[in-house]
Amino acid sequence: MANHFCLDPNDPYAQTEVLVIFEGSYPDIRLLSVIDGNKDEILSDLVIEQQRDLIREIAASYTSGGDAPMAAA
Repeated sequence: MANHFCLDPNDPYAQTEVLVIFEGSYPDIRLLSVIDGNKDEILSDLVIEQQRDLIREIAASYTSGGDAPMAAA
């Protein structure tokens, strides 16, 4: 498992982040958990396109020379 901070898909101003816990590597990334700034689990509230956006954001970070995924604590 790895984790990554992504833009909050529910924030229309893109000013907050969510913690995304996932497994696998692109294109086979599977989201396990999405935790917002209130420490609420919101994965089940996200529509498929929002989930795909998070996966694309994770993939873009690692394919553009971003840091390697951090191991979940």
